[in-house]
Amino acid sequence: MASRRSRISFLLAATLCSAALFYLGTGLRPVGWLTWLAPLPVLLLAPRVSGRVIAVAAFVAYLLGLANVALYYTRDLTLPLPLVAGVFACTSGVFCLVVLAFRGLLVRGRPLLAVVTTASAWAGAEYLFATLLPFGANWTLATTQADLLPVLQVASATGAWGVSFLVMGVPAAVAAVVAPALPGRRRMRTGLAASVTVLLALGYGAVRLHEPAGTPTVRVAAVAAALPGGDQPEAGTSAGRKLLDSDVAAMRVLPDRTRIVVFPEKDFVADDTSLPGLTRRFAEAARATGTVAVVGVELRTQGKLSNVALVVPPDGSAPVVYHKRYLAPGVEYEFEAGHERSFVPGLTHRVAVAICADMGRPSLGRDNARAGARMMAVPALDFDVDAWSQSRVQYLRGVENGFSVVRASRQGVLTLTDDNGRVIREVRADGPRPVTTVTADLPVPEGTTLYTRWGDWFGLVCLILTALGIAALARPRATGSAVSRRPTAEGRSRTPAGA
Repeated sequence: MASRRSRISFLLAATLCSAALFYLGTGLRPVGWLTWLAPLPVLLLAPRVSGRVIAVAAFVAYLLGLANVALYYTRDLTLPLPLVAGVFACTSGVFCLVVLAFRGLLVRGRPLLAVVTTASAWAGAEYLFATLLPFGANWTLATTQADLLPVLQVASATGAWGVSFLVMGVPAAVAAVVAPALPGRRRMRTGLAASVTVLLALGYGAVRLHEPAGTPTVRVAAVAAALPGGDQPEAGTSAGRKLLDSDVAAMRVLPDRTRIVVFPEKDFVADDTSLPGLTRRFAEAARATGTVAVVGVELRTQGKLSNVALVVPPDGSAPVVYHKRYLAPGVEYEFEAGHERSFVPGLTHRVAVAICADMGRPSLGRDNARAGARMMAVPALDFDVDAWSQSRVQYLRGVENGFSVVRASRQGVLTLTDDNGRVIREVRADGPRPVTTVTADLPVPEGTTLYTRWGDWFGLVCLILTALGIAALARPRATGSAVSRRPTAEGRSRTPAGA
């Protein structure tokens, strides 16, 4: 009885420990180094209990960890509860299946394949989610590593999927090396392969973080003026004119040689009547300062509702109008999506435009980089609680493709980042001052990254490796395999039930 109680206690402790680590290591403000530990308790448990027990433990651990974003999805994003429940069940199910695959290959005496399959299955699932679902790459574990720059550089070769491969693969390797009844040679081979992989990744990151001397720079700014009355104003109203006066005044006092200034998403509501006056005021300021203005506008024209960025050239000529291509699920269902990329006119270097949720799509960043973009100008609108996570999701595109990002977010942060993901300047947009401004000289490096050239090659490799792991699971376990008998959570000893 005491033995049975101790086993159940061990099972609950491992499950709750993983849940707590997922809660702290993922979500809106994760602690990056805890993310590497989050799968470990459940993975350590996997070869020591039955398949049914570990399946429940893994599912529950990940599901409890998702409590860190439950209110964000339902209250802030106003997503329907059935949709949120479905997303939570699906992602928890993915982790459950990944852990089952890990256990199944371990009990067949294949620790190295177990580690590779675990890492590739998780990264492959992230790739499929980002490609097939409307949420983009917001789910990826790569975002949790945004402050660990040597690790994050891997994304420039593999996309976000390579970072997630490492984050899931390292704890899997630790769990495999200490799994019971494995031959010493296989433990050593697994540990050595994992160590070499991590060292190569960190070495690649260190090399990439060494910025070559002489990289040209562009002086940029992000500006957010306080909203009169706290609400998004109509451009033709007194509140709209007051905000417009603040924005134009901020442009006129920017440091010399500032070439681009970005304002938040949907800063104004405009229609056919008020749009010409709004455009004229920004054009006058752009011509007087020689600065491109990128202004977020909710545009109601010709019976259509669009989320656009007005890109006013430095000579004050007619603006380029960029239409947001990927609308926020559950929030922008009334808006009409755009389909074309846009570039800032009048500059020596190619600067592309995107709006907030656009940057959650790896394909959009890659598409702009292939067209020559060396910087992205991004009006954005956050929900306060997601200020950190959304800024990191979006400048991850810069790391993947080797461009700097200028992001101005209402209810978030004004963030200027370079092509390696270094935060050059960052400040809350809702500070105590009437107008918040950040400026910096951002690099515009030449050349493209491996990810820009090769696309999602690593995501496809992960799917292939996952298929090979599943094929190995389909084979019967040979007699005398590495883990032939072990105690279950119920205290009995029996032959494990496969994968």
